[in-house]
Amino acid sequence: MMSMDKLLARIQRKYQTVTETHAVGPLRLSFTRVADPDAVLDQIVIEEDRREKLTGQRREGNELHLPYWAELWDSAIGIAAYLAEANRKSQIAKDKSILDLGCGMGFAGMTAAVLGANVVFADLEPDALLFAQLNSQPWAKQVRARRLNWDTDRLDESFDVIIGSDVLYDKSQWESLERFFRNHIKPGGLILLGEPGRQTGDLFPAWISERGWTIDFAEQAVATRKQPIRIFRLRK
Repeated sequence: MMSMDKLLARIQRKYQTVTETHAVGPLRLSFTRVADPDAVLDQIVIEEDRREKLTGQRREGNELHLPYWAELWDSAIGIAAYLAEANRKSQIAKDKSILDLGCGMGFAGMTAAVLGANVVFADLEPDALLFAQLNSQPWAKQVRARRLNWDTDRLDESFDVIIGSDVLYDKSQWESLERFFRNHIKPGGLILLGEPGRQTGDLFPAWISERGWTIDFAEQAVATRKQPIRIFRLRK
């Protein structure tokens, strides 16, 4: 892994950043993020408009690689807070292998590393992985980063815990996610999904139960919103 200074310099060649301190249970964590996520989206739209003028074709949906990763989602904060609280009771993270799937800038996975986990950050977007590596650099010996498309890729390892922050918004992705979970969770392992209360989240428990998973729920209050984040806990 590159040094923190080199990672930050590489990131700041492309993005303006801001570094904040977040309270996660008893922890106080420094986190660097994109200063203006909307500006990242605007730049992608501008580039796509330019491309369309040159080629006469416009890409849609996943082809555009919309920068969802550039936002620090409430669900990531919720997963991090849940891990911090649960780890005090049951050592849910310490010495465990944890995959942060669709990690974005790495807030939840960084928290898992602080709590003593060995973490793999996985995301489709290389820039997201740079931020995740930057934010987890003090725990570099415990973390790895892997570019991954959960729809098509498969890792040659499995995990004690898989975490996902707001990954259920697109129902068309559920089949791929369920297959990925099944192929990458250890026997007896736990999947934790943070969900902010979307309509798709309401439908997910019945859907996943029909595929042989047991599911229960927790709620995690976060300072960034009035309503708590739902934590779906899955076991096969």
